Amino acid sequence: MIKINHIRDLVFKHIDNLDEVKDEIKFSHLSTNLFSLFLLETKNEIILKGKKLNYKKIAIKDTHPITMAEAEFDGLEKLKSFGARVPDPIVVLMDSNTSLLVMEFVPKTSINVKSKRDLIHSLKNLYKNTNITYGYHKNNYVGVLQQVNQETKSFLDFWWATRIEPMMDLAIEKGHFQKLHKEQLYKIIKTKVESWNLDKDMPRPVHGDLWSGNLLFSEEFAYLIDPSFGFSHPMQDFAMLELFGSPLSFSDYQEIALECKFRVHPEMIEFFQIYPLLVHVNIFGTFYKRDVINYIKKNS
Repeated sequence: MIKINHIRDLVFKHIDNLDEVKDEIKFSHLSTNLFSLFLLETKNEIILKGKKLNYKKIAIKDTHPITMAEAEFDGLEKLKSFGARVPDPIVVLMDSNTSLLVMEFVPKTSINVKSKRDLIHSLKNLYKNTNITYGYHKNNYVGVLQQVNQETKSFLDFWWATRIEPMMDLAIEKGHFQKLHKEQLYKIIKTKVESWNLDKDMPRPVHGDLWSGNLLFSEEFAYLIDPSFGFSHPMQDFAMLELFGSPLSFSDYQEIALECKFRVHPEMIEFFQIYPLLVHVNIFGTFYKRDVINYIKKNS
């Protein structure tokens, strides 16, 4: 109860017309998974930090660490700027120990034919854009782990130095792997990148953590949420979708790739899944370790 009161008071502190609308506002706790989500419902227009909001329902995500809300806000704005459908990011509210991401509330429904096509359309909009470098100029997060970014012209430099190696080093530090595993994995990745000539495909904006839990289907629309934004290969997103049950088929990936002019291959799925598997090893423990070990053994 103390927590919800603190969150509510922090939001109310930034409502410019609070005296006019306070009695009409309903504030409640929606859910808690890795993060707590709250709902603000209002019958009247509210003005939040100078922004007039027409939404009757607003979602408020309590993030930790404190910089995560700003990183997620930035990621949603980037996806939106490239034509992907996301809940409208409204504002970040902070005090000394709390950071809140305030965004449009989207009611969840089951996936249907229209919302699946909307997802495909959204991903096409996203991946048809290209960039001259891989990576990103800002650090952000994948799950609850910091994702330290840098911009590179080489896919291998990007994928190894800013994705695989940091997660492998952390997993070694936690005792999940040995240094030999890291050496073997580097050789495998270098060989695969060169054999597939991945640098030939231009860097493209990707969600970066696109598992089924970060897709929100609502009536005929599909929304992308909780991004780990960067410029990479779209197969990174497809592989993540495949890890925990994708609403799309490989033929859907091929349709997107054909229109956006990049290459996909079934063998790339396991390759790109190594990164989220290492992330899950570091967050949840040894359950996902065997998949990484098996991939190393199979490809060594």
